[in-house]
Amino acid sequence: MNPHAFAPALAGLKSWRDETAAALADLRRWALVNQLTDDQTARRIAHLERRLAVEKLTIAFVAEVSRGKSELINALFFADLGARLLPAGAGRTTLCPAEIFHDPARPPGIRLLPIETRESPKALREFIAESATWKEIALDPADPASLAGAFDVLSESQTVSANEAINLGLPAEPGTRVEIPRWRYALVNFPHPLLAMGLTILDTPGLNAIGTEPELTLHRLPEADAVVFMLSVDTGATRSDLELWQAHVAPLGEAGTALFVALNKIDGLRDGLKPESQVLTEIDRQLRGTAEALGIAPTQVHALSAKQGLVARIQGDGDGLAKSRVYRLEQALAARLVHERRLDHAQAVGAEARSLLSETRTLIESRSAFVAEQVADLAQLQGKNQKLVENLGRKAADERARIEEARTALIGLRAVHSRHADELATLLNPNRARELGLSARVSVLDSTFSAGIGEAVESYFRTIRERLERAIAVIHEVKVMMATVNRRFAQDYGISPVEVADFTTDRFLLEVARLEEACARDFRSASSLLTRGRKSLAALFFDTVALKAIHVFEIADREVRVWMNAFIRPLEAQVNAFQEQANYRIEGMARIRNAETDLDARVAELNGFLETSERLTQEWRAHDERLARFLDVPREASLAEGG
Repeated sequence: MNPHAFAPALAGLKSWRDETAAALADLRRWALVNQLTDDQTARRIAHLERRLAVEKLTIAFVAEVSRGKSELINALFFADLGARLLPAGAGRTTLCPAEIFHDPARPPGIRLLPIETRESPKALREFIAESATWKEIALDPADPASLAGAFDVLSESQTVSANEAINLGLPAEPGTRVEIPRWRYALVNFPHPLLAMGLTILDTPGLNAIGTEPELTLHRLPEADAVVFMLSVDTGATRSDLELWQAHVAPLGEAGTALFVALNKIDGLRDGLKPESQVLTEIDRQLRGTAEALGIAPTQVHALSAKQGLVARIQGDGDGLAKSRVYRLEQALAARLVHERRLDHAQAVGAEARSLLSETRTLIESRSAFVAEQVADLAQLQGKNQKLVENLGRKAADERARIEEARTALIGLRAVHSRHADELATLLNPNRARELGLSARVSVLDSTFSAGIGEAVESYFRTIRERLERAIAVIHEVKVMMATVNRRFAQDYGISPVEVADFTTDRFLLEVARLEEACARDFRSASSLLTRGRKSLAALFFDTVALKAIHVFEIADREVRVWMNAFIRPLEAQVNAFQEQANYRIEGMARIRNAETDLDARVAELNGFLETSERLTQEWRAHDERLARFLDVPREASLAEGG
């Protein structure tokens, strides 16, 4: 049993990221120094290096109240503090979403966003980007007693009238007074070793909080690398548990998020009278029943005791930790998440890295082939035979003319390429997506009946789907054009084909479909119309659904631009290199013809270039092999057994 799995796993991931970034940086500098790439490509690679340095691994915890979620977070990550970090126990439930991370650029503290900001048309992400609205509480990591008191603010509530709650978009029975959270969101900057290595923890309240804060549903939770859903053996899977799972958690798993289920409070099954074998049988029964209720495999469910695990870790009680089974979930999380994050990084980085490697290899090989042909031609010369020199000069001139034809063809290709690029830029323009969202927002606001809201929303999604579908059709046309151009340039001009990574587009339509489903569930339902005013509903539509759609268009636009350039630039580089070599060849033949240089000196000059090319080829292989060690990540992870 390894009681501490996260620290070594995260340390390994950070080391891998650092080493991969260093390999990328060396490749980028090598390609620039040897004039094998351009500044634009180098900047793109440098951006990847920076991304690797700052990437986070986010785990979200989702549960109804009193399932022991905060206690599990304490047990998994913060037991080394010797006390509870997050409030847990009777009357100390976390009431607002809390994002826990480490930012060394800011002092330790808790930033709290008042619940009243829900009346503002601003999106939550806009509030996160500013500081004026937040209340900040300083944290002293060296004082455990003060930490406990400071984190109690996450449990603060207030009592308001039903009308006030409804105006905030919160459920309430008319004519009553209801208890609501004091804070809408909390950002916790805490200097902890796990957080310093890139771990971010998202602690979410129950169904009411998730259902009424669409930013969580549409942004924060889908962006998490894993979601831990918690149940308790003393309550089983209640109606609200199942509703939370079906509405907000299970769809994340279908979209690719890693899902884990924690069945908490198994310590309650031990009463001191049952033999351990009977307790284990009961745990297994509950585990399988939970898996059946949620429609998942039993290996996804981890029966445990968060409280027992926390106490055992604080006290150094190995037997208690084993009985708590907390470490099993930790091992499964560490193995799965670290592996998948490494795989994700490898895929994202690999496409760019392999594109640059392919481009540089093609240039080296093309230049070498060109020079080798010159050496072979010069080897035919005996005593500077004037006629043969002139023939080779004409051959060089013909070659230059061919390269000029290739350049002319490239100009024509660029025109076609630009038309496609312009059409894609228009279709995927995030500003146009924003305009469509604002228009839909106005339509929702002006609608008198729910049917009008439905029509406005349907029209919005129909329009953005049509734009994406047309963009996908254009991308298919570009792929056909790329294949045709590669064949023509290879056959007519001797230009090596450009290897371009395949570009998948289905994920953009799938994300829009997910948004439309969430919109239908969250904004067009009868409960939404009853609990939210028309103004609030319109604002929420734009702040969540429309902003997320804009984000989809931003990603699609950026990735399409990179993909399009990855084809045209290597072609241009080859044509430029060939033209340079052709001019160099003509110049050399003229010098030989005019007896300005010795034939042997010219051959030696060219052989020196071939030696340089051979050295570059060896260096290229070294870069290729070095990156392959980091980027060739197997898809299968060695996962800890559940249960």
